[in-house]
Amino acid sequence: MTSTSTTTHAAAVPATRTRAGLLTAFAVVLIALNLRLGISSTSALLGALRVSPGLSATGAALLTAMPSLCFAAAGAGTGALARRFGAERTVLLALLALTAGLAVRAVPHTGALLAGTVLGTSGLALCNVLLPTLVRTHFPDRTGLLTGLYTTALALGAALASAVAVPVADAVGSPSLGLAVWALPALVATAVWAGVRTAARTGAPGPAERIPLRSVARTRTGVLVTAYFGLQALNAYAVVGWLPSLLSGQGMSESGAGAVLALTQAVGIPMTFVMLASAKGAKGPDRLRGAFVVVSLAMLAGLGGLLVAPVTLAWAWAVLVGLGLCSFPLVLAVIAQSGGSPAETTALSTLAQSAGYLLAALGPLSVGLLHGATGGWAAPVAALLVTAGAQLAVGLALTRPR
Repeated sequence: MTSTSTTTHAAAVPATRTRAGLLTAFAVVLIALNLRLGISSTSALLGALRVSPGLSATGAALLTAMPSLCFAAAGAGTGALARRFGAERTVLLALLALTAGLAVRAVPHTGALLAGTVLGTSGLALCNVLLPTLVRTHFPDRTGLLTGLYTTALALGAALASAVAVPVADAVGSPSLGLAVWALPALVATAVWAGVRTAARTGAPGPAERIPLRSVARTRTGVLVTAYFGLQALNAYAVVGWLPSLLSGQGMSESGAGAVLALTQAVGIPMTFVMLASAKGAKGPDRLRGAFVVVSLAMLAGLGGLLVAPVTLAWAWAVLVGLGLCSFPLVLAVIAQSGGSPAETTALSTLAQSAGYLLAALGPLSVGLLHGATGGWAAPVAALLVTAGAQLAVGLALTRPR
């Protein structure tokens, strides 16, 4: 009897751990699903927001640049918060901020829109930095798989919001309420993550050691990862922020432009796994060299198409640009696999995302200002072609065999 009980108990332990692991993985994916809903829905509704609550051209440019600015500012403090509260509790606080920020945007006023965006995207910033750390901590032998799952969820959430933001806003009667609707799935993610922490009865420890960001910034990997992250984010946020406006300005309907944006982001759903399949068993970023080249060339081709024939072959350019956006999961895979400990992964992720998003803020802001100054889209798209070329050059340096 004792032997049987002992055997049963021993068999139950790994089963419990397996269930806990699956629940944690599900929660991570659910969190990721929420990390682009608010941003993509804002892009799709930008034209409607210009009417109600009467957002100015400068305000629209600021609104599209604000997420990356908040990512840079809030992301820089993530390491300190994780050391103080633990990674899991910090993620919970971040989800609460995200939910509250999205809810505040229900108020049809420019100030509420901007304030809610700052609060919500600050929560996003903390989650962005800590997701690679959580993957490294909880799934050290499956970083590629979990990175693929959660970046696919990111793309799915972005595509979903882009596709349905306009119909949802029409259904609820205003673009402001249409933006606030996305607080509901964020609230669900918050509740699930709180349940994971309660069920585990333990938090993922925050990085015990403090690794100064300046020491990471002195390394070749730190410099190249940060530069690549910033350039790909600059291009991505410029495209996501302004593609619907570019297409609708050329005569396409707002719903049609939102659908094109949805396709752009949906392409990343299957392609993320195709790209990360080449990372299986990888010991360094050089194993991803081919994937880095493919995504950069696709982005260059898609932007070139938007420059010469934006509406005529809009769906083709959407597919190419969407493939180009797969640079994001690639650089996250490099971050998750780098460093000898979760503390080092957190330090690299913090540096890359805080400094990288600061650079990325120039993308949507510059596109908006260039469009306002020239009255057209040729100059903004040409500028993005230059930054996409720089991204290719940095990617080649990062993945150079050593």
